[in-house]
Amino acid sequence: MINFNEQQQCYWHLLHQPESLYLLYQAQDVEHFVALMADFLNWPELNLEQMLAFIALQQPSFIPDLARFSQVWFPSHYHAQTKTISWVPVFQRLSKPFLEDDICDARRGLLASFIQPQTLLEPLLSQRESLPAINPNLMIFHWSRCGSTLVSSSFSLLNTCRVLSESMLCSDVMHHDVWPSSLIPQLVDLCLRLQGRLRPDECELVIKWNAWDLACWPMLLELYPNSRVLCLMRHPRDILASHQREAGMHMAGRVKALFLYSLPLSESTHAEPNLDAFRMGVLYGFAQQTAALYQSSRCILMDYQQLNSLKPSVLSAILDWPLAAEDIEHWQGHWRFDVKRQGQLFVPMVPAQSSPLNESQTISWQLLLNAYEQLLQPLVRDKNHDAS
Repeated sequence: MINFNEQQQCYWHLLHQPESLYLLYQAQDVEHFVALMADFLNWPELNLEQMLAFIALQQPSFIPDLARFSQVWFPSHYHAQTKTISWVPVFQRLSKPFLEDDICDARRGLLASFIQPQTLLEPLLSQRESLPAINPNLMIFHWSRCGSTLVSSSFSLLNTCRVLSESMLCSDVMHHDVWPSSLIPQLVDLCLRLQGRLRPDECELVIKWNAWDLACWPMLLELYPNSRVLCLMRHPRDILASHQREAGMHMAGRVKALFLYSLPLSESTHAEPNLDAFRMGVLYGFAQQTAALYQSSRCILMDYQQLNSLKPSVLSAILDWPLAAEDIEHWQGHWRFDVKRQGQLFVPMVPAQSSPLNESQTISWQLLLNAYEQLLQPLVRDKNHDAS
């Protein structure tokens, strides 16, 4: 007769044992997977139906020992309605241009299909200090479509570097307004200690935030005061043109407004704001936040045109991140290709000469353009100073 208390304990220990989990990860068919589970759970007659029912029963009460559990399990998504996070098993090094792509890869296979832990987020805070503290070597903020993916993916070529590129888990937790403001830094740090936990062969961490996370720069710089900070921007015309071809979440209205800045419409019209006006308002918010970040003297500000003409060795010098000759060579080859379209050479989009704006938006456009050009001024001064 099966003692379910014993099986529950076996299951809890199984989810904290990397070697056993790796055997399950390698299982090529369901029969083999169930046989392994029968052995690990000390349940000789276990079949597929019993296994699925048993795992489902463990879900609501599962509380891991994070220090051990996070050696294999990686927090993937935050569920706002239930304040829970989902976990996926990660055995491979993070290497894709976006973290979501690595998570999609981790979901493949029988282990991730059959065992899908979920845990309440807030109770895990009591274990935060049991996890290694993180000290990001570099944090990247950007306006979107500014070359940030090229920069972050360049660092992922370094075998010793772990790159978190646009973590939706961290963004969703950071912007969920049900949490007390005093608790959010701790929750974000917990998520980053879990996702940014370095493997034995890793010694550096690079975090590229989502574009809308720029609104949270004061909190993030306070959390990680020793991190280098790079902020990338681009001519608003080119960003708008890119989002007209394929809109990102924050430009399609799927991310709630995170900026308090608004752009006026022409006094001569009472037209309702349209998508172009909304997108200009988002970019204007980015410009205002970038100006404040730059004035804090905590960031390296760079425009897309600068980045586009830089050599990898120059970027590493600007960031004060020395690279070996071999790494520089890898970067040079990497920069020839489109990081978002594997195997395709990078071809810069030819920007339109003007943005298609109607009369009601011309004032908004001019204000946005002025904000961008004001940010360019110190960059031009620095360039002229270097040339003299």
